[in-house]
Amino acid sequence: MKGTRFKEVTREALGNILREVKIAAKPIPHPDKWVFIVGCYNSGTTLLSELMGRHPDMSALPTEGHFITDQFKKDYDLGIPRMWVDREDIFRLTENDEGPDVIRIKKEWGMRLNLKKKVLVEKSPPNTGRTRWFQKHFENAHFIGIVRNGYAVAEGISRKGDPKAMKDGWPMEKSAWQWARSNEIMLDDAKHLKKFHLLRYEDLASSPQQELNKIAEFLSLPAFPDVRNENFSIHERNDSVKDMNQSSISKLSQADISIVNDVAGYMLDRLNYERLPSE
Repeated sequence: MKGTRFKEVTREALGNILREVKIAAKPIPHPDKWVFIVGCYNSGTTLLSELMGRHPDMSALPTEGHFITDQFKKDYDLGIPRMWVDREDIFRLTENDEGPDVIRIKKEWGMRLNLKKKVLVEKSPPNTGRTRWFQKHFENAHFIGIVRNGYAVAEGISRKGDPKAMKDGWPMEKSAWQWARSNEIMLDDAKHLKKFHLLRYEDLASSPQQELNKIAEFLSLPAFPDVRNENFSIHERNDSVKDMNQSSISKLSQADISIVNDVAGYMLDRLNYERLPSE
C-alpha cells in the first residue's frame, strides 16, 4: 500500500516474534564457571578472548556480549563509542543495583555459546563497570582483568573512536581519561570480587603460553594447547600474538604525551607503567 511501511514493519515484527520464540525455547545455561574478560578498550580483551576460546573446555562468545543482548545500553547507540566512562551513571552496576533481566541475558548469550563446554566466556569493555553485579547474578563468576600501557591505549581510542558529534574523533584528554577511569573502577571493584585475575597485555604478548596457563590454573583447568605458532584475526590484523605498543606510541606527539601524563599519570604510576618525558 502506497505511503505505508506495512511490509517492512511486518517483517520486523515477525523477526522479533521469532527471536522471542527462540529465547523462550533456549535453556538457561548452567556452566561450571562464567568467565568475564574486562579491561579498557584497546587493551587486548579481543585477543585474550580469541586465545581463551582455543581451550577445549571453554566456549567464548564470537563478539562482545553487550552487542548480543538487548538488556544493556550500547556505547555506540548513545553516541559515545569507546567512551563508556562519559556515562558512568548508565554503565556502572554493583550488587546493590537491580539491573536488567538476568535470565534473558543468559539465554541470549547461550544462543551463541557451546553449552556443552564447562566454562563460558564473555568479554565487553563496558562490563568493566559491572563486575560486582555479574558476581551477584552469575554463578561461580570468575573475572580476568587485562591492562595495557596507557599511552598506547589512549592513542588507539582516539584513532578508532568515531563519535558522531566530533568531526576529528575523541581528543586525547578524553581518551586518556577513559583509560585511567575504567582501570580505576576495575581495580577498586576487584577488591569486592571473590575470583579475580589480573594480567598485563605486554606479558601476554611476550609470553602467551605462560600467561594462558596461569589463567588455566586460575580456572582449575588443564593447560592450554600450544598457541605460539597460530595466527589470530584481531580487528584489522591477521597475525600471531605481537606487542603493538610501540607502533601506537610512535603516533603520539609530544603534546599528546603531556596530556596523557597530566590526565592519567596517577594510573600510570598505580599500574607501574613508566612515564614518558614530555614538553
